[in-house]
Formats: sequence, structure tokens, C-alpha cells
Amino acid sequence: MLPEMPPKRNTKTKSQQPSQPDEAKVEETKAEEAKVEATEADEAKVEESKAEEAKVDNTKEESEEEKMETEQDPAEAAPNADSNTEDEKMEDTEGEASAESKDEKEDDGQKSPPKKRGRAAKKAPAPPKETEPKTGRGRKRKTSEADETSGGPSAPPTPSKKGGKTKGLSLSYEDFINKSNLGDRVLSCGEGEQLGHPGRTTTKKPRKVDIVEEDEMKIVQVVAGGVHSLLLTDDNRIFSCGINEKGTVPAEGVERDGSTDEFAEIKLADLVPNFADEHGKVVMMTAGASFSAALTDKGSVIAWGNLRDQSGEVNVHPLLHEMKEKPVVIIHRRNKVIAKVREVILFRVRILEKLSYWFEIAAGENHLAMLSHDGHIFTFGDGSMGQLGRTTRTGTIRSRYMVDGSGDALQVKVLDKKYKELLFKDIHAAGYWTAAISVTDTVYTFGLNNFGHLGTPFDKTLREEEEQVAGAGDVAPQEDDRDFKVCKPTEADAYGKRNYTHMAGVQHIVARSADGEVFAIGKNTDNALGLGTWTGNDDTAHWRYTTLQKVEKLNTKMSGCSAKLGASIAWDEDGNAFGWGCDTSGQLGLGIKDDDDKVVSEPSPISSAHLDGYKIISVSVADNHSLFLAKKFL
Repeated sequence: MLPEMPPKRNTKTKSQQPSQPDEAKVEETKAEEAKVEATEADEAKVEESKAEEAKVDNTKEESEEEKMETEQDPAEAAPNADSNTEDEKMEDTEGEASAESKDEKEDDGQKSPPKKRGRAAKKAPAPPKETEPKTGRGRKRKTSEADETSGGPSAPPTPSKKGGKTKGLSLSYEDFINKSNLGDRVLSCGEGEQLGHPGRTTTKKPRKVDIVEEDEMKIVQVVAGGVHSLLLTDDNRIFSCGINEKGTVPAEGVERDGSTDEFAEIKLADLVPNFADEHGKVVMMTAGASFSAALTDKGSVIAWGNLRDQSGEVNVHPLLHEMKEKPVVIIHRRNKVIAKVREVILFRVRILEKLSYWFEIAAGENHLAMLSHDGHIFTFGDGSMGQLGRTTRTGTIRSRYMVDGSGDALQVKVLDKKYKELLFKDIHAAGYWTAAISVTDTVYTFGLNNFGHLGTPFDKTLREEEEQVAGAGDVAPQEDDRDFKVCKPTEADAYGKRNYTHMAGVQHIVARSADGEVFAIGKNTDNALGLGTWTGNDDTAHWRYTTLQKVEKLNTKMSGCSAKLGASIAWDEDGNAFGWGCDTSGQLGLGIKDDDDKVVSEPSPISSAHLDGYKIISVSVADNHSLFLAKKFL
């Protein structure tokens, strides 16, 4: 296991070459991990104790309510019994016969014995079903967490309820991948082999990828990675091109550590044992800087390529080594089951003998964020900037907290003030951050917040907590940028109460709300936010915004947005796309020449002869290139 070096103040996306392991440092790191484990165990006991106290308080309240409901006046007990019996008559014939017998007794002037009255009164609350999960001890209260959070037009599907209990959320990758809206043209612009144009590595405007139309492909999804590109077809095939850096493009005919400028198929059936029978077919894709991941319809997650941190390659787990050699199953459907991928990965998890289905996965530069069908968050990969959301010890993270094939150590629990776990309906990830949307449209963020783009004020960072942890034996903060890490899910007040369908960016974030508006926040040099307010390097008033800004120039209803380092693209319902920010490599598709000013202050329309007669339905932006998915006008 290679030791992790303390993170350095570097917000660029470029990764350094890996350093060779030193035996002394390895031993030192193991010792540090042992200290961390002991400290975490103590903290876990404290959290369990607090949670148990909260459960006891809740149980007391529930017991008092139950007592009030069951202690009825004797004169009222018989009528209540009659009423309950009438309800039971509608459910089964046995209950009907019982009701008739009781009615005959009352007609003869006989009163029910006190025992029967007491039992009938206790039947007033609907009994819990065995198939429904219990939370805590005692009878569940009338108002459940789902009841409190399922309202509003932007909330997820209303959970079905029985006996005052809720079955929870039920989400699927099919909620995010619309196979009825397939693309029949893929276009790319920017620089590099990842454009997919044989013999051409530069294009300043969107140019069609010939192989898609030559082979009459129907495309479900396009994904732009750091050094590669991915296409997913409607018949569940994967095509990729770009730089095969340590297994990033394991396609047919591509040499190891080589590259290809033509899309070639990645045949998982030939690379993963028993792929079709065990895992099914690919339904969603995502990509980071030098790795990719696929979600299958049976809920497995397959990944390939390499993960990096600020010190170089991350090699703390055997799965990470295997990913460089060939695609590997990082989450098996028998352990966890995934349901969606959109820079995100999903899977299904077996917990307490129950299946929990995953519906969404999102990828940052070197990490994955996952969301289960019932609203729980899991994270995987590099956590040196706090983007995993599970520990404040970003200097030394135990390997099982970064990678865990069973998924047991990857869950991010978010509790409210009463220590009840919050549920989420969507998740986003990019750069070095993660964002989750709760069922009440509250945004929670964690990761690197050095430009205020996570929407949490700098005075709410975890400096004090980290200092306390350091006093308990952890490695003390060595760089000021640790003050800008939000290491645990924190409510992002700047985003307000909105349902954001798209969130992307590295040092700035652009976010599209469900009602079609686009907002921006964070670093604004080169007018990355599209506001047109930044005037140059001497502008100290507009270089950063820590409050959410509406991108006013986008005055039509937008369908989505995508962004990377300093560059953003949004597209509307009519199929028009607009780009702004710094067009360093032609990734904005605006046709800016090398000698022209690269800064685009406000959203500008993207045009191309290859777009004539087509409407854009999706865009994926990377550091040096962009992919467009379009369909022909009817």
C-alpha cells in the first residue's frame, strides 16, 4: 500500500506522476492508520450513544402517545370495538362472523367483558405490517419522515403508506435515461485523440463523428472524460477513444499505454467473466479524469482505468490495481445493486437481509458518488479533499474507507438534529466535490470549497474540528487549503430550496433547476459564471461569487448544463446550445481561433454546419474537449 502524502495547495486538474513507496513511510502510515482507527472507534461510540439517547427519547414519546390512545373510557370501549369490527368485516369473512356474534350479544343486553374491551381499544391504531422496515424501538409514530418530506411538485414520487408507515423512495435508472429520446448524431470539438475523428486532433466547432452514422447507431449517452470519450448505444454497447493511460481505453485493437483517434468497442463480455449471466447489460456510463465506470441493469458496477490523488496514483486496494489491467467488478450485484449512471454509479445493497436498489452514480475527477433507490448516499475513491464525506481525516484515510467491494464501509450517513437519517433523491459530483439533493430539495455539499462554490460559508469549515482531531493523534493540518474542505455533508444555504437536475464544474458550479433556469456560483475569473462582470486581473470585486447568481442571458427554458474547469455549456428545449468562459482548447465549440481572445464573457450560441437540421439533446464537457448528442428534426 502506497502512503498518502498530505494534500498540497493545488486546485488544478493535472495529476502528478506517482512516487515510489518507501518502506519506512509505509510503516509510518500503518501506524497512523492504527491511531486513526482507535480515534474513529471512540468517535463512533459517542455517536452511537447520542443516537441511542435520541431513540430512547423518541420511544418515550411514542409510549406516551400509545398510552393516551389505548387508555379509553369504559363507556367508549364497546362502541370502538364495534367500529373496529365493522372495519374488519370489509377485509375478511372471519372478521365478519366475529362482528355478527358480538352484535347478537349486545342485542341481548350483554356487555363485553372488560378484557375484550381493553383488547379492542388497543386495536384502534393500524398494526404494522411485517414486510415494512422498523426504525428504532416501539410503535412507529403517526407522522413519519417520509410524510414530512414528500410534499411539493419537485419532490420525488410520493411513497406508498400502510398503517402510518412508509415503504420509502423507489427510484430507478430509467428515471434518468430516456430511451425514447435517442440521438442519431454525435459531434465533438476541442483537442486530442478523444475527439474520435481519425487523422484529426483539433476542431474548433462541433464536427460529426462519422462512425455513428456509418454504422447507423442510436446513442443513449455521451460522456467526456479527462483524456477519453465514451458512447453508449441503445443495444447496450460501449465505444471509446482517446489515450489508453493505464487501461483508460481497453477497446479492441488499442495497445496498452497507446491511444486511438477512432471509436472502438469495449467488449465487456470478453473482459469480465460471465458478464451477461452475472451482471446483465450496460445501461449507464460515467467517467472521471482517467477512469470510467458502467452500470448494468442487474445492478453491478464495472470500472476501469486509474484513480489519482495529489501525490500521484492511488494504489491502496487490490481493486485499484486490477482496474488498470482490465475492467473489473467493483460492486457486485449480489452485494449491492446499482440503478443509474450520469457521472454517478448505482447498485443494489443487501443490508439486514433486505435488498436496497441503487439508482444513480456520479463521478468527480477521481471519486464516485452513489445513491440508492431508497435515498442513501455511498462514496468511493480518492477522498483527500473531503469529497467522500465520511471522514475529516483527509490526510490519512484507511483503504477500506476509499474502496470496499462489499460497500459496507462506503455509506455516508446524514443525520438531522434528532439523529434521524435524512433521505436523498438525486446526487451530483465533479472536480473534487459532491452534492446531494434531499427529498425536501435541500442541497448538501462536501469536498473542496476554496472558491465558495459549494454554497457553504468559509466560517462553517471544519478547522476547529480538525484541530481537535489532530490533538487526538491524527496528522495536523499542514496547508491553509485544509480550511476550505467541507469534509462532512453540510447544508448549502446558498443554493436555496430547489431541485437541481444538473450540477457541474470544478472551481465554479453551474446548476440547472427543474423549472429550466441556470444558476452559477464560485470562481468567476475569465467570466466563468457567464455574468459578464469580470473585467480583468485587477478586478477584486467580481472574481468570485459565494452567493448563487442567475445566468440572465439564458432567457429560454433550459434542458441541461455541463461544465469543467472555467468553461460551461447549456442547452435549451429547442435544441440550441450556448457556451461561455475560457475556450482554452476549442471545447466551447464557438470557432475561436488561436489568435483570438479566449474569454467569452456571456453565453454565446454554438453553431456548426454539422448541426444544420439537428437539435442538441445532451452535452458533456471535459477539460480539453466536449461531446454533443443530437437528433434529426422531424
